[in-house]
Amino acid sequence: MIRTIYCAIVFVVFTTFFGIIGIILSLTYRPFVVPYAVKPWAKANLWAGGIRLQVQGLENLPEEPCIIMFNHQSALDILAYMSILPIDWRAIMKREVGQIPFIGWVSRLSGHYLVARDGSSSDTKEVKKIVGKIRSGPSVVVAPEGTRSKDGKLLPFQKGGFLIAVLARVPVVTMVITGGHELLSKGSRHPNPGTMKIKILPPISVDHLPKGREGREELMAIVRKQMEEVLAVEGY
Repeated sequence: MIRTIYCAIVFVVFTTFFGIIGIILSLTYRPFVVPYAVKPWAKANLWAGGIRLQVQGLENLPEEPCIIMFNHQSALDILAYMSILPIDWRAIMKREVGQIPFIGWVSRLSGHYLVARDGSSSDTKEVKKIVGKIRSGPSVVVAPEGTRSKDGKLLPFQKGGFLIAVLARVPVVTMVITGGHELLSKGSRHPNPGTMKIKILPPISVDHLPKGREGREELMAIVRKQMEEVLAVEGY
């Protein structure tokens, strides 16, 4: 209980402090938001929770814009990838996130993509917006499962990120994050100290894939196979 209260207080303090910095940078110079607000915020919270990261494959991130797809076991996954990605990026996230103080405000102001994920016309417009923007950067991060897994195993994939990739013709990078499920499972409010692992795989070229449904389904199968192979090695 004491640790939970401590982590909650630290989270609020860090979120407020770096949130103010993020808002200022969002309104002045967006490329500084990730390295000087988002990344230190994530690192500070992981440090406070006693959570260490083992990272493999950063060299696989391409120089050109890409779509980074990660499996989602825990809320800690987001802090983990935020703290290690050495590139400018924007995330596709639930529209509700935009209502969270500081986190949501910075997300909106700095250009993240907030979607309803209900198949509505507004979601279709958001997908088209991302397709139009991603070729010139920054890269996009998305959890194709759409929500956290309760047992650490992969959930069914949503199609939006894969559709964007085949339409925009940008590479897809699979990022597998493990360990968060044991440290902070879905529904839990008590983070435990420990180690998380992040493995970034070589980029997948979509140039040879059809642009329509066939290409999207093939890409989904490739990414899912990659994730499942890494998760199997890690015991999921």
